[in-house]
Amino acid sequence: MHDHVDRRGFLNSTIGEYRLIDYLGAGGMGEVYRAVHSKIGRVAAVKIMTRAGRDPRSMERFVNEARIQASLQHPNIATLYDFCEVSGQPCIIMEFVDGQTLDDRIASQGRLTASEALFVLQSAAEALSYMHSHGIVHRDIKANNIKVTSQGGIKLLDFGIAKDNSTPTFTQQGDVIGTLQYLSPELLKGASADARSDIWALGVLFYEMVTGVTPFDASTIGELCEKISKSSFTQATAINPALTREVDRLIERCLKKNPAERYQSIRDLLADAPRLASAISDPRLGTSRREKSPGGFSAWRLGLISAAAAIVLVVLVVVILALWSGGGDDPAPGANRNAAVAAGGDAGVTRSVTIEVAEGHADVYKGGEKVGITPFRIEGKPGEELRLVLKAEGFADKNVKLSVGQQDKPYTFTLERK
Repeated sequence: MHDHVDRRGFLNSTIGEYRLIDYLGAGGMGEVYRAVHSKIGRVAAVKIMTRAGRDPRSMERFVNEARIQASLQHPNIATLYDFCEVSGQPCIIMEFVDGQTLDDRIASQGRLTASEALFVLQSAAEALSYMHSHGIVHRDIKANNIKVTSQGGIKLLDFGIAKDNSTPTFTQQGDVIGTLQYLSPELLKGASADARSDIWALGVLFYEMVTGVTPFDASTIGELCEKISKSSFTQATAINPALTREVDRLIERCLKKNPAERYQSIRDLLADAPRLASAISDPRLGTSRREKSPGGFSAWRLGLISAAAAIVLVVLVVVILALWSGGGDDPAPGANRNAAVAAGGDAGVTRSVTIEVAEGHADVYKGGEKVGITPFRIEGKPGEELRLVLKAEGFADKNVKLSVGQQDKPYTFTLERK
């Protein structure tokens, strides 16, 4: 381990076997870097506590975060690799989660489809259920602490204020800890957090995903606290009429003012999810809406049926024309058949291309207009050529040319620094 660290910044420093190659951002506790293991090439995120010497309480909280995260092994929770110190600066080395925060995804899309939101809800709930079964309360569930990975999975991040039976008391009696918009009424009053506090935050998160706004919003902190204390919010279906009443019912159960009236465990919530799923087709991540139509068939199945009918109709017309022509001299016997395939074989069929950059996020432009943020998914017909420009601060613009294939395909690009 190298003891010397450039205190003007840690970029290009070495911590253990990891070289810090990219600055990812900073929070209240320290700075985060992307790093690569010098021998095995594994990419990791390194979080460096930058205030330890001045603030022993922050140091204690940082160690508590590492201890709790190290005890968790779950596919929807970022894995901790190591904890060390460099020149008195404690460091957490953990799994690098390549993708987009849920906060950024909501901002780029306006809101998620019900099927996307249900997928995220179930994935986050599975992670929380695992934590609660180990006596750990997260206490800071919010859109910025959840990532949608480049592989389409969900990862829960940031255990800076998570608590178990061994966690020291960091606050004075009556202090509030957590993010205000997600705090439950009992936490606003300074009570201890339990599983039902995380369930409240999960309800806030689900509401935010399907509407694009948080349920409790106000121009002053006093007004916000009053709304939270009374659990006073507008129903999600009033903001997004495409939602079903089942969405409202689940959110309302999570956001009961009295904790005893909420779901009493995450398992109870997950047990109720199939009732919601019955009103929403296949929970998954994507860009197209998949809510069911009033008749009971989901919209995407109706679309497939329509596309299939169109294909059959085109093929029949071509065959009838061929028979009517009497089968005369044909310089290319396979021409009619090929024309039928060209005309109807891909009618209504689209494939998706997912674009990512190794450096994290980039703005995606098409025809000079911004169309999204990476990871970005775009659909087109097989064989269609796409011309896009990727832009990120500190990097040169990257022009990319892609062809839509017969199968959905991801592309990852590397940007060059200016």
